[in-house]
Amino acid sequence: MKNLKFPTITILLFSSLLLYACDSFLETGPPKDQVSAENAFQDPKSAEATILGLYSNMNSFNNQFNSGLLAILMASTADDYYSAFTSYDEYKLNNITSNSSYLDRLWIQPYGFIGHANKIIEGIEKSSLPEKVKKQISGEARFARSFQYFYLVNLFNKIPLVKTTDVDEANSIGQSTMEDIYRFLVEDLNQAEADLEEQYQGSERVRPNKGTASSLLARVYLYKGDWENAEIHSTKVIEDSRYKLLDNLNDVFLKTSQEAIWQIQTVNKSTAGVNTWEGFTFVPANPTARGYYNVFESTMDSFEQQDKRKQDWLKPYTIASGTYYLPYKYKVRTNIGNPVTEYNMVLRLAEQYLIRAEARLKLNKKALALSDINIIRKRAGLQPLVEPLSDEQVALAIEKEKHLELLGEWGHRWFDLNRTKRAVTVLSQTKGNFTQDDTRIPIPQSILLSNPQLKQNDEN
Repeated sequence: MKNLKFPTITILLFSSLLLYACDSFLETGPPKDQVSAENAFQDPKSAEATILGLYSNMNSFNNQFNSGLLAILMASTADDYYSAFTSYDEYKLNNITSNSSYLDRLWIQPYGFIGHANKIIEGIEKSSLPEKVKKQISGEARFARSFQYFYLVNLFNKIPLVKTTDVDEANSIGQSTMEDIYRFLVEDLNQAEADLEEQYQGSERVRPNKGTASSLLARVYLYKGDWENAEIHSTKVIEDSRYKLLDNLNDVFLKTSQEAIWQIQTVNKSTAGVNTWEGFTFVPANPTARGYYNVFESTMDSFEQQDKRKQDWLKPYTIASGTYYLPYKYKVRTNIGNPVTEYNMVLRLAEQYLIRAEARLKLNKKALALSDINIIRKRAGLQPLVEPLSDEQVALAIEKEKHLELLGEWGHRWFDLNRTKRAVTVLSQTKGNFTQDDTRIPIPQSILLSNPQLKQNDEN
């Protein structure tokens, strides 16, 4: 299959796209043009449409949770880049309240996708489809569910763990601890890893395979502090010959990238010629136009002189107040009438090397950790780090390489600084009066009003 096409009217069974705020975080009633659960799993083709519909809804519209919004907000709360638009100032200035703009989307939309995945899992288990089909579809749904939960728990700490398709029950579930959520993620992702096929479904990497589940598992184990399993699962992916670090940085974010472990194909319903919503958002409308997303000055100062990532993944522009750099990993704004060349990169191989480097350092394998760091540095055109280095120096080197390598991607910097308890130390240097209280992302007030079982996130 040369190109995976998502259907215009998808055969779905989820409750709501939840692209905008609603009275409860899971709503009832499928849209009228959608097929009921009873008919969704009668044959492999209709079952496949349910999972394709989930991916389609995750990336159909601009500035939603999985289509640029999470990246923009978390890049601003950290020190990746910030927006010139005042609607994002609360995130840039770390003055986020339970009524801040966009915050409800960070809660509502992931739970909508989780509800969709839950219905697929339940429906596929009750079906009489061939076992191979059931495993693949169920594995993809479990992966997608885990993916959303990973971000929810790292944003809000204590969240409801919803596994039911009963909406009334779901809307009355209390909060689980981060430990409980991670325990669930390990279980669900291990099941997905076991069920998914080794090969991708089709010639592109837009439907998860076994390596996709292994990649997210490696990250989850790292966040849990299970260094041994983080090393094991990242090594699985690194040693898979399908994945390759590309020498040319300008090829990394193409839809044909061999570095891709999982990509999302944009379903363009509103603006002709979009390749990725990131490209549409960040790339100026014409070559001489100014940008509206600027990399923090402190981050620009972190790049070594010969770093190719500064040259290829950032773009300078000059206005009266000075020269600034905008994110330029995605280089296509619109491409009307021409083939799509870029897909949204969700999981890629470079992260696995950095996961393994950190895990190996924690396992007292400093030389091997340095080897992994230097693979990433070499690709960036930098000289290798050499002994003698203390464990603390190597840890800071991993932190720096992860920051610059994954700059602006999926909130990595914000989550890493918080899980390693480095946020205050690092961000107070960039943002001035940054305190531990500023690391807390509150649960939206509208959500608290919808479910009396929920309490505000008071952890940081």
